[in-house]
Amino acid sequence: DTLESIFDFFDACYEKGWTDGLPVHPPTPSAVDAMLRYTDRARGEVVGMIPPRNGGATVEHIAINAVMAGCRPEYLPVLIAAVEAMVAPDYNLYGRQTTTHPGAHLLIVNGPIRRELDVNCRHNVLGHGWRANATMGRALRLVMINVGGNKPGVTDMATHGHPGKYSYCMGEDEEGSPWAPLHVERGLAPDTSAVTVICAEAPHNINDQKSKTPEMYLGSAASTMAHLGGNAVYRSGLKSEQLLVIPSETARWMADLGWSKRDVQNFLYEHARQPVRLLRDRGGWDMSPFHPSVDPGNDDCMVPIVPRPEDIVLLVAGGDQRHMNFIPTSGYNLSVTRPISRKDGTPLRSVKDFLR
Repeated sequence: DTLESIFDFFDACYEKGWTDGLPVHPPTPSAVDAMLRYTDRARGEVVGMIPPRNGGATVEHIAINAVMAGCRPEYLPVLIAAVEAMVAPDYNLYGRQTTTHPGAHLLIVNGPIRRELDVNCRHNVLGHGWRANATMGRALRLVMINVGGNKPGVTDMATHGHPGKYSYCMGEDEEGSPWAPLHVERGLAPDTSAVTVICAEAPHNINDQKSKTPEMYLGSAASTMAHLGGNAVYRSGLKSEQLLVIPSETARWMADLGWSKRDVQNFLYEHARQPVRLLRDRGGWDMSPFHPSVDPGNDDCMVPIVPRPEDIVLLVAGGDQRHMNFIPTSGYNLSVTRPISRKDGTPLRSVKDFLR
């Protein structure tokens, strides 16, 4: 309860490896109990086993790490759904926790709860300034550290990592988008709130202020997404995805010209490619299965970045102007979407439902 004791608490947490390197809030019993008001699950219920330590992430463990990250109590249902998504087999959490790849766990929030919790989906969507984005992304990282045993240079072998490993969280601009949002594409109702987790590299800005047609504009994106140093063109024979974020201004422009989301995905799939002659004997050459359409002996054969057009995850988010953002993945796992729900699976309409 004094400034000196708070510093002592942080120093002790840092020495024990319980932080991401930044100061943490003390998870006092009253703070954790306040967090647990926003769930109907027992505090000891195990939501998932977190590798590489294979620690059981109980509801209480998630709440403790959420308090340490600075979350508001009402964020807890989002974090529980996110942990459920991360332990799904397709996400390959063990590989993501221990890889040399710089991937971080990007949390994407959709539905009414995104608005209720004020999850940023517009200007500076991948930057600073929003408590929900900053602390929920950070809470997931602390769960990976404190429950999963994620430790740089010991279990986390990322060569460089990137700043998203502190916190990586965004919303989708559903109100500004002319297309169905991500969770609806994946079979959920528009009024169902959901989280998606995808393990991804740092964002790479694509700046095209001049193109007068969608073909030219998306051509700039395709060039960036198929760069020779990335994993994408070498791993399209695996279950893999790549993520492109575009602002609502541009999405509406393309939609007004008759482009659907699937049209955008199809265009990128056909144009985000590299010829075998440029890929051979560099990068990830011959380290993973080739896409079935690829003849590695044919120099002119064009290699796609994903197995199918729908494996290009297309999100509408960000502020004004015609920037895009390519967020590469490792190519070794898939994103997973889960509804934010009660224990019995009933979709949660509002986090305040737990208080009634």
